[in-house]
Amino acid sequence: MQPVRLSVVAPMHNEEGNARVLYEAIRETLERLGQTYEIIFVNDASSDGTLSVMKEIASRDRRFHYTDLESNVGENWALLAGVSKAAGEAIVTIDGDYQNDPAYIPALLERLSQGYRVVSGWRRNRVGSFWARRLPSQVANALIRVVSGVPVHDCGCGLKAYRREVLEGRYVPRGFMNRFSPVVFGVRREEFSEVEIVDRERKSGQSHYGIGRVFEVLRDLWVLPFAVRGAARWLGEFRKLQWISVTAGIFLLILGWRLWALAAFMVALAALFNARSLERFVEAQTRPPFRVREFR
Repeated sequence: MQPVRLSVVAPMHNEEGNARVLYEAIRETLERLGQTYEIIFVNDASSDGTLSVMKEIASRDRRFHYTDLESNVGENWALLAGVSKAAGEAIVTIDGDYQNDPAYIPALLERLSQGYRVVSGWRRNRVGSFWARRLPSQVANALIRVVSGVPVHDCGCGLKAYRREVLEGRYVPRGFMNRFSPVVFGVRREEFSEVEIVDRERKSGQSHYGIGRVFEVLRDLWVLPFAVRGAARWLGEFRKLQWISVTAGIFLLILGWRLWALAAFMVALAALFNARSLERFVEAQTRPPFRVREFR
């Protein structure tokens, strides 16, 4: 049996109206590539007929697999659950809502073959509301570029191609896979490239995107540089800083130096905030929350 060269993974929650048409579009694209491949759809505890569609496809296509999760864990973990089952040397992720066009997969793979470790789709002209989707996305990605040094314009694009070693055995907290990839995996600027793609309206269902995600990006951005340099190590450093700052604050308060004491307590609070965020990374790596009910 030939090794699988390519795995395409799509997470889905209540995408009954999109699952079949997305599968057919992916299959048609991959057939033209002439490589061994597999398609993996992840059912994130859908309450509609998404799983039934997956089972029907699997019954007639041996290269199609579905991963059925025991409980709803969200896009981040559903995607990583599918990746954990992937056998391909290259792994392509794609949104389950049909907004990403599978026709761009060959372009991503062509760029990946040029020596890059990750190639991302870039929806330069996004559909949807300017204030609710486009402007927040532009601001968030600009901040990510500044903090990481990686010239990424569209971290939120679900269509990405990875070399296997970038993702293998790597688990990140909720929100980091779909908002900060590939930066969260420590990819350097010279290892990353982009391919412009056309953004499409979803064919069916409702978007799970909201303005609240912008604030989550701002919250999580501060811990990103430390997480990619070793979450466990930096967790210990911030815990030390926290207790040193608290001790110093108490000492300064006793001496009557209130402003300096306040500054020390503020440093302790910032250290506590980063420590709590880094704990999420350590827990994600050691105890990923998804549970697979069935993989076929």
